[in-house]
Amino acid sequence: MEPADRRLVMLLSLVAFGLAGILAVGPLGGIAHISDEVAYTLQAKLFAAGMRTGPPADEPSLLLYPFWQTGPRSYAVFPPGWPALLAAGLAVGVPWLVNALAAACLPGLSWLLAGAWQRPQEEARLAAMVAALSPGIVLLAGSRMAHTTVLLGLMLALVVVERRRDPPAAWLLAGLGLGYVVLARPFDALVVGGPLLLVGLLRAPRSAARTALLLPPAIAAGLLLLDNQGLTGHPLRFPVNPWFDEWVADMGRGPGCNRLGFGEDRGCHPTLGSWGHDPGKAASFAGETLVLLDRFLLGVPGGLLLVLLGAWRSRALAWPLGLTLAVVGGYALYWSPGNVFGARFWHPLYLFLPVLLAAGLGALPRPLRAASPLLLMLGCLHGLGRASVELREGYWCVNDRVARLLEREGVEEGLVYLAGGGERTEDWPWLGREGFSCDPLLASGAAFQLADPTRVQGGLQVRHALPDAEQLQLYRAARHPDARAWLIVHDLAKDQYRIRELPDPPAP
Repeated sequence: MEPADRRLVMLLSLVAFGLAGILAVGPLGGIAHISDEVAYTLQAKLFAAGMRTGPPADEPSLLLYPFWQTGPRSYAVFPPGWPALLAAGLAVGVPWLVNALAAACLPGLSWLLAGAWQRPQEEARLAAMVAALSPGIVLLAGSRMAHTTVLLGLMLALVVVERRRDPPAAWLLAGLGLGYVVLARPFDALVVGGPLLLVGLLRAPRSAARTALLLPPAIAAGLLLLDNQGLTGHPLRFPVNPWFDEWVADMGRGPGCNRLGFGEDRGCHPTLGSWGHDPGKAASFAGETLVLLDRFLLGVPGGLLLVLLGAWRSRALAWPLGLTLAVVGGYALYWSPGNVFGARFWHPLYLFLPVLLAAGLGALPRPLRAASPLLLMLGCLHGLGRASVELREGYWCVNDRVARLLEREGVEEGLVYLAGGGERTEDWPWLGREGFSCDPLLASGAAFQLADPTRVQGGLQVRHALPDAEQLQLYRAARHPDARAWLIVHDLAKDQYRIRELPDPPAP
C-alpha cells in the first residue's frame, strides 16, 4: 500500500468510526431501540458481571419482554457471541464503541479485497469510501445489533482466502473471524462462513494455515453446542425456539413456529396479513428488501445497477453470485422479513458490494468518474441525513425519555413500575417502516434496558405495573419491602410520560 493510500484508508477508518459513534449517541440517543438490542444489552450486563444467566424473575408476569427468558434462569435467547463482545463496551460505559471500532476496520478490508481481485487503485479507493460512508453499513454500526461485527469476521476470512498466500497468522485471524460468526449468528456462519471455510481449506498453502483456519470455528461450534445443552438440554436446540413456542402458545400455534421452510405452521406471528410462510411471501419479502438494499447502499436509488455493471465489467462473479444465492435463498426459508435497520438479513452482501460498486463507478464516462467520490459522498450523507431525522422520532417506539425522567428524579436504584395505555401508529418511510403499531410492551424496552438483570432485589429493578393498586403494594411489600418505588405512566396515544414516587406499602 502506497503512503497516500495508507493515509486515505486511515482517514476513512476514522470517518467510519465517527459516523457510527455520532449516529449511536445522537439520533439513536445512546440506547437500544428494537427488542433484539434490548435483550442483547441485558445479556451483556450479565456477561460484564461474569454471569451467563441471571436469577429467575420473582414474578414472571411482571417481567415480560420479547427475547428475554425469565425462568428457571434469566437470559437472552440469542447466541452468546455478540452480547459477550458488547459486554466489553458496557463495562467501560461506551457500548457504542464496539460496533464503531468494527466499522472502522471495513474500509481497509474493502481496499484489500479490491487489491486481491486485481482492481485498479482508483477503484480500491472508491471501495474503501463506500465501506466508510454507505448508510446501510453506518446504520447497523450505530445500533446494538450484531451485524457489523459479523460482517467484520466474514470480511477477514474472505480477504485472506482471496489473497491465498498470507502467513499462518493471517489464516488464524480469518479463523477467529469465522469462529466469532459461529457464536454470534450461526445461520450466517452456515450460509456464508461455510463456503468461505471450505474454499479456504482448499486454498491454504500449507497444513499450518489450514489448521489455523479450521480450529477456531470448530472450537466455537463446540462451545455453541455446549451452551445450547446448558440452556435447553439439547445441543441442537437453540434457546430462541422454545422461547417462541412458549410466547405464541396462547395464540393457538403449535411448537416449531420458528423453523425454516414453508407451511401453515411456520411463522411466530402473522406476516402480510396471514399466518404461515410460503414462496409468495418469500418473494414479497425479497422484493421489499431489495428496494431497501438499493436505497441504503448509496443513500439514493441506483446503487445496485452500478453493482451489476461492476460485476459484468470485472468478471468477478464467483463469490458475489454464490454468496448472494446462499444469503437470499437461505433467508427466503425464514418467515420474518428482517427489514429492521434496512436489509438486515442481507447485510453479509456488503462483503463485496463496495468493491463491485466501485467497479461500476469506474465504468462511467470520464467526467462522472472524476466526480464520483464527491457524488458518492453527497448521496451517502443525504441518506444518512434522512435516516437520522427518522431515528430521532423514537425508532421502534423507544426513546430516551424514561432514562431522562429517572435521571431527573435521581433514581439509580429501587423499583420502577411501568404502566402504559393506548396505541399509536408511527411511520419511518425512508427506513422502510410505515404504519407501524406502537404498543406498551415494545415501548417498555426504554425502561427494561436500564434494569439490573444480575439480581432480582437491589439495584434498579423494572417491572410491569399490576392494574390493581392494592395488588401492586402487596407485591412490593412481599418482594421489595425496603425499596423505594416509582410508577411511570405512558400515554402511548399522546406519547407522554408521567412519573411519581409511590408511598411506602403498609406494614404486614
